[in-house]
Amino acid sequence: MRTNPMGRRSFLRLAGGAGLAAALGPVLSACSSGDDTSDSPWNGELQFVGWDFQPDTIKRLVKAWSDANGTPVNVQTIPNVGYSAALQTRLRGGDTIDVFYNFAYNTQKFIDQKWAVELNGLPDVDTMVNEMFPSARERHVNADGKIISAPYFSAVYMNQYNKAYVERAGFTAPPASLAETYQQAKKIKADGICDTPYVAYWIKEFCEEYLNVYLLAQGVTPFDEKGEPVFADDPKAEEAFAWWQSMYTEGLAPKSLLNDDPGKLSGELAQGRAAFFVLHHYFLTSVRDLKGPQSANIEQAPVVNGQTLQIGEVLQLGSKSAQAKEKAWQLMKHYGWKDTEGKFSVFTEWAKAGGLAAPYPAFFTDPATTAAFPDYYDLSKLSQTFESGSNVVPARTLPWYPDFQAKVGDLVHAMLLGQAEPKATVAALADAARKAKAGGGL
Repeated sequence: MRTNPMGRRSFLRLAGGAGLAAALGPVLSACSSGDDTSDSPWNGELQFVGWDFQPDTIKRLVKAWSDANGTPVNVQTIPNVGYSAALQTRLRGGDTIDVFYNFAYNTQKFIDQKWAVELNGLPDVDTMVNEMFPSARERHVNADGKIISAPYFSAVYMNQYNKAYVERAGFTAPPASLAETYQQAKKIKADGICDTPYVAYWIKEFCEEYLNVYLLAQGVTPFDEKGEPVFADDPKAEEAFAWWQSMYTEGLAPKSLLNDDPGKLSGELAQGRAAFFVLHHYFLTSVRDLKGPQSANIEQAPVVNGQTLQIGEVLQLGSKSAQAKEKAWQLMKHYGWKDTEGKFSVFTEWAKAGGLAAPYPAFFTDPATTAAFPDYYDLSKLSQTFESGSNVVPARTLPWYPDFQAKVGDLVHAMLLGQAEPKATVAALADAARKAKAGGGL
């Protein structure tokens, strides 16, 4: 049964108020959560697939739910590199996976392919959405108001910086803009404090995230609500790209940055060979844990005094059987929200394991969260960045976006290597986005 689509903004306004359940009740009861194949056979065991970040922790967290609920769960992990292709191969082959990790940019595509089902109408899902930061909801709610995922973890881009180096260079605070980042890096290099002050994870696969990070830092809106690449019409976009190219060509970032992995980059900061490391907030844990000569001097600040990119990966529901779906949703709620006692038990464990966060304001004030995070994290600063200093860039969940994402790295690397000018790169990226959106290929 079809209903008139509810726009994303209308849905999120409702989700911000206490009356969400009453407001959406008739709509949700009329919505289908995908193909209803309630007569599909189910053998009583759920299938859970994730990527291989701390697989033993995944198994332990799922087993705790399984033991408490008397429902066996077969947990499988796939390497993070190549995860998306491997998962899609299994689903195309007819595998039923009840709950699985996914990258946020794949979520709408998986709904459209009927590999995942919408969550509208499931018990407590409206409350789950209502309890998120408003800034986070658009990662999980599509433009028609359909809930397409639950959180696995959330993070914000932060600047892990060496406070001692910044002060030695004569600055009283970390940089608060791209221009200040350039100025401070230039001075730190000129003063001989370190040779390549700025590091970031600029491999091709991650350039799309930095595209949004640097556009937001420059005050540029990357995409409008329809997914149009409006950054192309803002002259500040070219300025952001010129900054990006200058940081690389002027040697303020190491030449190896196009291939370096985050482990190496954390080490550069810990050993004092870099002053700034811009990536997800939880990489502060890796820098501190290395206990290098400069690890204790590393602190955290927003990328700019404006907007940064909020990222996070998700859980999707793939159950086809109504009976399996009921159990799978209970597992998803436990893993991506709260347990039956109302505690963020899974998120607390991920906070302990790697500094991962959750997109819920109450998570940051929970005593269990405070105990889980090392004291070098400023949870108030992190919470504020989630609440008002970050943007999920809603276009990143649209079904065509993976095609665009795959093209960004080639175009950005060409610019960094001096094979294309910033202005031409802005135009080429906008053209790639329009082609992907139109389904015209890249």
